[in-house]
Amino acid sequence: MNHGRFVSLVSACFLFALPIRLGASAIYQITDLGVLPGGSVSSATAISSNGLVAGYGDATSLISQPFLWSSGAGLSGLNVGSPLAEALGVNASGTVAGYLLSSDLSTTSAFTTDGASTALIPTLGGANNVATAINDSGTVVGYSDTADGSQIAFSYDGSTLSSLGLLPSGTTSAAYAINASGVIAGQADAADGSFHAVVSSGGTWTDLGIPTGYASSDATAIANSGYVAGTLTDGLGASMGFLWTPSDPTDMTLLGALTVGGDSQAYGVNSSGLVVGTSDGVAFLFDSTGIQDLNTLLDPASTGWELESATAINDLGQIAGTGYYGGAMHGFLLDPETSPVPEPAGATLASVGLLLAACWRRRSRKERV
Repeated sequence: MNHGRFVSLVSACFLFALPIRLGASAIYQITDLGVLPGGSVSSATAISSNGLVAGYGDATSLISQPFLWSSGAGLSGLNVGSPLAEALGVNASGTVAGYLLSSDLSTTSAFTTDGASTALIPTLGGANNVATAINDSGTVVGYSDTADGSQIAFSYDGSTLSSLGLLPSGTTSAAYAINASGVIAGQADAADGSFHAVVSSGGTWTDLGIPTGYASSDATAIANSGYVAGTLTDGLGASMGFLWTPSDPTDMTLLGALTVGGDSQAYGVNSSGLVVGTSDGVAFLFDSTGIQDLNTLLDPASTGWELESATAINDLGQIAGTGYYGGAMHGFLLDPETSPVPEPAGATLASVGLLLAACWRRRSRKERV
């Protein structure tokens, strides 16, 4: 028997069988959120647990109008009674939170809206407040002026407004994110005046600290699993995105940048520890392999896009953000494609066996001739 020839034949048959078992790597399909009637630009700022997207864009006679996007209804403008307003958060019920400016543009007011009615959130005694996020229970967080001119983080459950307080000897705080359990992430100043990323659970801020070499930290997102993402700055204009893990609260993972010596800012994180943001004007995804340019992960059919910033990611892996399509700024939604389900190992081995048998029969017939 020619063993070399048989091994080559087996190898060829096996290689022919491999595609039966191997699946393609997951990539993203992109949905253009479009623009509002009479408008030319849009920007996506938030995504809910079930894939609703909120943001803002210009529209007829409106400088900036909040919007809600859903796969069924598409892009819908939300009339909140102001020519300049932005949506910054959305929950699974389609309730949107954000801020609007007064008609003379002198004050800002936090609001929630379901598209049919808009409710203003009371302040902590001052003139201005901003709502930054809302969870599926309907709790809104943000920051508000107080009567003495300070800025303090707040939470609001629809009836009760609560001050979230300060770090010891601090003077200001802000809340930027809230997860399904009501854990809040944000920023507060310390006694020395530096700004620190903080997390609040049960009414007390936990200081996440500032790594050596940086001057400030800011927590902008929190996952249901407790992961926190945010940005560090060095006080000289440079920035670096980070991932904080509750299981190792003394350590921050630096995300790096898409270019050598570049900057990054993290805006969203999910329960798997996937982080999204922007690096030197390019949208990124950070996973176990490191930081990646989201433009390189698009389905090959998704041409014409330049993704600039990824602002939010949910536990389904869906990503919302803003990019340029045909030269115009548009909000987008990325849906991870599902890899082909690998055939069960037994079925694969059986297929390989049948192929090998066929190849062997063919070889035997040739040797008998």
